[in-house]
Amino acid sequence: MKPLATGLGALFADLERRAQETQDLTTRVRQALPGEEKDHVVSASYRDDTLVITADSAAWGSRMRYLQDSVAESLRAQGETQFTKVRIRVGRGSP
Repeated sequence: MKPLATGLGALFADLERRAQETQDLTTRVRQALPGEEKDHVVSASYRDDTLVITADSAAWGSRMRYLQDSVAESLRAQGETQFTKVRIRVGRGSP
């Protein structure tokens, strides 16, 4: 019998790469936000051509919605062109 992890090296490498890309994107989104909003970003990721930013509460999500155009402009100025739309959703951060 083969060890369970045999052949999974490429899968783990891909998972690690995607996790790092998500973390890097989240950092860039936080940097594009002014003030306290940046502290309330749980994560940022892509879903097709949409940049999805997850806020830690509905109140902060609403504030981020008002800033989504300026965030999109800032990210595009940094070379981030993978998205055509921005969506703000609410999720939970780590306790």
